[in-house]
Amino acid sequence: MRLRKTTMVLVIVITMTMLSSVVYVTPIMAYEPEDMQLVYDFDSQTLAVNVSHFSINKNDIIETIEILKNGIFYMNRTYENQTTDDWVYDTFSVSAVVDDNLTVTATCSKDKSITRWLIVTSGTSTNTQPPDTTTPTTEPTDGTEPPPDSSLGTGIAIAAGAGVVIFLIAFFAWLNPDNIPGTFRGLGSRLKAGLGWFGEKFRGAFSWLKVGFGNLLQQIKDKSFRK
Repeated sequence: MRLRKTTMVLVIVITMTMLSSVVYVTPIMAYEPEDMQLVYDFDSQTLAVNVSHFSINKNDIIETIEILKNGIFYMNRTYENQTTDDWVYDTFSVSAVVDDNLTVTATCSKDKSITRWLIVTSGTSTNTQPPDTTTPTTEPTDGTEPPPDSSLGTGIAIAAGAGVVIFLIAFFAWLNPDNIPGTFRGLGSRLKAGLGWFGEKFRGAFSWLKVGFGNLLQQIKDKSFRK
């Protein structure tokens, strides 16, 4: 009885640990800002900034947007949340003349950033992509750019959750074998028989390889002796 109680406590601790990994596997993942579109309207002297950044939790958001004019700090703005989970959109009143350089840097709360710039014209100006960009991107046109692929985090969470469920089923089946439905009992017997068959075949193959390797070594020794 004491052994069973100790085992129960151990199982509870293991289960809570596995559940914690399921809960926190997704939030710890952070995404870099993926793209940024700048549009400056000369008539209204307004700069529109649209930052593509996939946020899967409130601890990973675009935290600041900083604007430089001709390489000199002009203004910045801080945020406590994103416009949506996929992007941040904001407008800034920026006084500028033709040929001014406006550089914008957006930084997320995980200290990952993206920088884009534009040259002011007498009409509507848009940002220019850096010449060394190795991964081609598509400028968002309506703020609905699809988020980065999060399948890895989702897959890990699903696998961890499935592992917890399987572990609990196996454990309670071990505690109460008489309460296992016949279907599962039959499945367990077939799995056991299958593993036994596989083990037998593996041992046979290993023995065959052992004998063959031994014969090969003997032949090499015999040839060496005759020489």
